[in-house]
Amino acid sequence: MKLLFTSIFSVLSLILLFGCNGGSNTSNTTSTQAIEAPEITELIGTEIAFNPVIRFTTSNECVYDNTLATETTFPQPTDGAIIASYTAVKSGTTLSINITSDDLSFGEDLVLVMSNWSDLDGDYLIDQFSIVPTLGDDSSLAVMTGQFTVNAPAITNSNLNTANLPIFVGGDANRSPTSTEWNNYVVGKQLVFLYLDGNITTLSVSSASSYTTTDSTGSSITGTYDYDMISDTQGRLSLYEKSASTTYDYVQDGYGNAVAAYESEKITTTTERTVIIDLNFFNTSQIYDSTYETLNDKAGGLGIHFLRSKDITIETIGTVSETSEKTLSGSTEGSLRLYNDSSLLN
Repeated sequence: MKLLFTSIFSVLSLILLFGCNGGSNTSNTTSTQAIEAPEITELIGTEIAFNPVIRFTTSNECVYDNTLATETTFPQPTDGAIIASYTAVKSGTTLSINITSDDLSFGEDLVLVMSNWSDLDGDYLIDQFSIVPTLGDDSSLAVMTGQFTVNAPAITNSNLNTANLPIFVGGDANRSPTSTEWNNYVVGKQLVFLYLDGNITTLSVSSASSYTTTDSTGSSITGTYDYDMISDTQGRLSLYEKSASTTYDYVQDGYGNAVAAYESEKITTTTERTVIIDLNFFNTSQIYDSTYETLNDKAGGLGIHFLRSKDITIETIGTVSETSEKTLSGSTEGSLRLYNDSSLLN
């Protein structure tokens, strides 16, 4: 699947990119033994991504969304995200899921055989798995890697109590994560922002205070951030970036010609940027506009709602600072997903 990415603090949208796996403060002792498949009932409320994105909403219904893909291997419904039916059968370490829909553009049934469950970051939640897809009565396609992006199930017999964990990080509580939960379950993973206008951006949460991004030229950019739990329903992500100082060693003479500057005449320019992103953790199945009043049934409405509420740039030239609040084109809101490894979607 091919995704279209833009630049980090570009004119069109905030961009943010990939990082390393891991992030939990716990250790996993089950990595050398086979992990049993989740119970069928544990699928309810989860979301998987491997090429399409599938949210299992009930014991027999799911939301099938393949609007992010540019290839046509898997069904791509004309209406974007659609409601589909599914049945699941568990057998030891294997889980087989058959997805069907009356939507004519969906086509043949999609059968997913899932196995080889793994916990990559030691938090006792299943991160990734192998998946063998089949369309109708065709031969099976190549083995792919899938991952849970919402409400990942716990490893069987791990004794992990997910009752009080927020859904965003694999629990059952519909609320925003605390700072401790953020550090344990979000640090080391990637936040994928799906804007209403179709732009996709990704932020790698490198540590409890820093992130890494890649701009449109492929250059790596690092910045710092703060995450705050504002309430059960809301969180706030504040991003800070400071560009490298640029020193101009030449000045203009009285005739407009560039001449070498004395040390006291050298001009240094720095740029600092602050972006505030508000997160709505109760809005996990639909996206509303920034007033939270009008439903926007954009196909990307699976996941946490986000709104980029502030975007400020301070440019300092010599001793003079100028502050400007950017009015950016394109959407400033959409849905947010948590990926263990967003590079799997390339």
